[in-house]
Amino acid sequence: ETFNFNFENLCYAEGRKNTFLCYEVTRKDCDSPVSLCHGVFKNKGSIHAEICFLYWFHDKVLKVLTQREGFKVTWYMSWSPCFECAEQVVRFLATHHNLNLTIFSSRLYNVSDPDTQQKLCRLVQEGAQVAVMDLSEFKKCWEKFVDNDGQQFRPWKRLHTNFRYQNSKLQEILSRMSLLREEVFYLQFHNGHKVQLVQHHCYFRRKPYLCYRLEQSNGQELLKDCLLSKKGKQHAEILFLDKIRSMELSQVRITCYLTWSPCPNCAWQLETFKKDRPDLILHIYTSRLYFHWKRAFQEGLCSLWRSGIQVDVMDLPQFTDCWTNFVNPQKPFRPWKGLEKNVRRTQRRLRRIKESWGLQDLVNDFGNLQLG
Repeated sequence: ETFNFNFENLCYAEGRKNTFLCYEVTRKDCDSPVSLCHGVFKNKGSIHAEICFLYWFHDKVLKVLTQREGFKVTWYMSWSPCFECAEQVVRFLATHHNLNLTIFSSRLYNVSDPDTQQKLCRLVQEGAQVAVMDLSEFKKCWEKFVDNDGQQFRPWKRLHTNFRYQNSKLQEILSRMSLLREEVFYLQFHNGHKVQLVQHHCYFRRKPYLCYRLEQSNGQELLKDCLLSKKGKQHAEILFLDKIRSMELSQVRITCYLTWSPCPNCAWQLETFKKDRPDLILHIYTSRLYFHWKRAFQEGLCSLWRSGIQVDVMDLPQFTDCWTNFVNPQKPFRPWKGLEKNVRRTQRRLRRIKESWGLQDLVNDFGNLQLG
């Protein structure tokens, strides 16, 4: 009765003011994940269930077990977190990188509020998986946490219909978080020589996009954004440099994903920027090489390597990371046909440029230094 009343995924659930949080904690770094503990929290006075869990987890798990261990935590919640609790969870995740959190919610709480929407997006940006409970999650919750006297879970009426409603609301909220639309990513970052639009039977012109992520030396993310060069105006690399210069950062790691490698002028600007900031680590991954057969463009790439900027070709791990951070962390990246073949071809071209300018040894030494 308690489970059915509190977890029924009604679209309008008046009178259900309490929040129940069913949790399971496992070691995530084991070949076969081992369940460490599971249980249930609910609101305790003015303290919400999520905060009760965080206090308990910090005192009873993190203080007992080594900080080096990785943990996977799964929540099954009757209501999704309010914006205050979501903010507390975001802060907790930001300081506990060994924690992997998945949140399943039966119903979405106050999602018409912009602050709540923003905090749900921040949870995902901080690495949490946020989803709506479907039939399989209700079954798991029933079997693991409910005193059910051996009875099987019996779905209530409109469970699937209500799930579709709640899920569409959540996906609508999370889609606003995306810095790059899915169709734009697949067209612009495609590493083939040409990309054909099937519906129009014509080829699509790729534009210069630059996605970047700033991290502190401890791996904590500071900022990420996606920039586009506009015709007749500044290139994306210059827009990027203007933004980073205004922040007056030092001792940070910056990862850039480009659709096209930099032109000579942008390469020179990046070189100057890096020389003025020797303690900054800048790694550029490019999907395609821009006018790679022209001497001036080759010289621009060489100036980047000489200044200490790493320039590499995007491979499957980089396309996947770019997708996760800038497109849709809730869906897996689907590689296109010929991706790996195109990567190898572009890598060969880049390697020939390095060798022809006598930079292969320099790049190898720099890569080894970075790995160390």
